[in-house]
Amino acid sequence: MPEQLPHAQRDDTRAHSPLRRLSARYRGLPLRGRRVVAGAAAGAALLLATAVIAPLAANGSGSPRSGAAAQPNGDAALSVPASTVNATAVTAISETAGPVAGGSTVTVSGTDVDGVTRVVFGAQDAEILSATSTEVTVAVPPASDFSPADVGIAVYADELRIDGDTLSYRYDIMSPVDTQMAYVFAHWDDYNLAEYGSLPDTDCANFASQSLIERGWTMDEDWWAEGTGEDFDFSKAWVSSTFFMNYLEGRPDLATALDDTQRDQVKVGDIVQFDWDNSGDRDHTGIVSRVEITDAGTQVYYAGHTDDTDYRTVDEAITVLHPGADVYYWSIA
Repeated sequence: MPEQLPHAQRDDTRAHSPLRRLSARYRGLPLRGRRVVAGAAAGAALLLATAVIAPLAANGSGSPRSGAAAQPNGDAALSVPASTVNATAVTAISETAGPVAGGSTVTVSGTDVDGVTRVVFGAQDAEILSATSTEVTVAVPPASDFSPADVGIAVYADELRIDGDTLSYRYDIMSPVDTQMAYVFAHWDDYNLAEYGSLPDTDCANFASQSLIERGWTMDEDWWAEGTGEDFDFSKAWVSSTFFMNYLEGRPDLATALDDTQRDQVKVGDIVQFDWDNSGDRDHTGIVSRVEITDAGTQVYYAGHTDDTDYRTVDEAITVLHPGADVYYWSIA
């Protein structure tokens, strides 16, 4: 038989129990108040019992679970798996400078780099051409807004940036296309009225012609402009999209005609022309500002005046702005 405490000791023990102490506080309350507080006291006792008994019952014994670390909330410590160590590293780049128009082929060297999924120059993704365990070859993207700059190169495997030596790349004006596109991005929304005049609502071919002068073309008797402001004078081929088309058709040494099925041959600095109403003439002219080739197809962007833009897609122009319009390109030599 369990040992019995003397009566006085039993009373003293009960007096010091949590429930006993709590009940002593509400003896003077009205009956309704007693019921409320009594309910609270019973709840407190139940919580106390749960806190004491539950950890002991968890493993069927009177001791905490073997190996469990005490936590502030009474739970065992959570198991945290070891982090995965990525052994891939980049160490060098074959070229440290190139034209702002991009297009150069550059090789990034390292160890275990065949799992590389992205190579980023500044904020521009490069196209990955090939990859082995020691080298990743990419096509350098154009510089942001075709502006000379020093940019960092980041290499990723999925979303994890790969550690290694710090790599950087310098964009410079190095080619006629660089000069052309630097001009385009300097003046697509800031007309160069110091050197040329402008034509309200029909300035697209005028701007495209200016960009080709920057690229190195020279004026001739059929394609020219002079003066500024009210003294601005020009040939029809300089300012009219249709006459510019006719001029280029007679100059295969300068440009080659492409249609929309040949988008994969279009490059930055080429000329894009639109026939909004399928009449056979040309209603708008722009300068190709970006070309993206993906598994889904080729996306061509253009810059231009009149409907001023720096990066509008050809698809938006012919499906949203002018549904059903035709588009043509001139590949500039």
